[in-house]
Amino acid sequence: MISLPALLAIPALEKASFESTAKLLSVLSKKNNLMLFMSAKNGLLADSSSPHNAGLSKKIYYTSLKRLINSGLIIKTGGKYLHTSLGSVIYESHILKLTEQMRNTKHLRMIDTLKYSGGFSDTDIEKFISNLTGVRTSTPDIPARIEMVWTYEEMVSAIVERTEFCRNEILLASRYFNEIIINSILRKAKLGVDVKVISEKSLVTQFFEQNNHMMLNDKNSLERSNVVGNPWYPGKIDRQVGNVPFSIIIFDRKEVGIEFIDANEPKIFKGAIFIRDEQTSKLMMEYFQKMWTINPEDTTITPTTTTTSTTESSVSSRYMQRTEV
Repeated sequence: MISLPALLAIPALEKASFESTAKLLSVLSKKNNLMLFMSAKNGLLADSSSPHNAGLSKKIYYTSLKRLINSGLIIKTGGKYLHTSLGSVIYESHILKLTEQMRNTKHLRMIDTLKYSGGFSDTDIEKFISNLTGVRTSTPDIPARIEMVWTYEEMVSAIVERTEFCRNEILLASRYFNEIIINSILRKAKLGVDVKVISEKSLVTQFFEQNNHMMLNDKNSLERSNVVGNPWYPGKIDRQVGNVPFSIIIFDRKEVGIEFIDANEPKIFKGAIFIRDEQTSKLMMEYFQKMWTINPEDTTITPTTTTTSTTESSVSSRYMQRTEV
């Protein structure tokens, strides 16, 4: 079963499709169901001898057919079980291509070994792929190198997905605080991924101003300051506070996400572009390093102190709200 935290990264409008896809994959993950589904491509006879011809008992045979029918993958017509329109799309676009790629499993494992060794660039790996007999260097089902997102929720999902596959380093300069992104990156930091974060100064200052009644000038003042102004605390994150003109995130020096800014409404999220390209990532890393260098090493912001205290959990919940206005 899919746990609630995993679903949080999925936009609300896509959850229904996600659930339907999960059910569909659950049906096709059964060997007998998949065998009958593939056999229905040219028509599976609705005949009393069909279970025996398929090498299945009648109970298993008709149970599998029922599951395929209930999933909308096949339909009984003209004395045969045939693919529905959905079934045809699934078969042509996914099952056949997956079956074809499974023949290349050994080669793909070799490519992964090279990719995650850190000793080869994407260009080197592409040349290696092109020299392997039977492994295609470009196919329509390979994800595009450029992806654009236009909603805040899509941006969060895109970052969380890329974070999960990140192996070595994440560089983030952000104008936002988002609990899902923060927790995802913190988990990778605990696993040894190097993380550097530049947080927008005005946003941190805003949180201090809203919570200045929490600050006391005593031996615990630095601890409370970190809790209020640093949602990454106490994770293993190198962090600075500075002026961030637009949000950027760089994964393993290979892919970069860049926020679009509307000059008329700069405080509102408008969209982002993700580019998987080492040269572009290198340029953005240089820009990130300049921001990192010009910001002071001291990441704290001096708050106005008064008289009360709070806990880390109560403060961190405030970071779940994004700044869109």
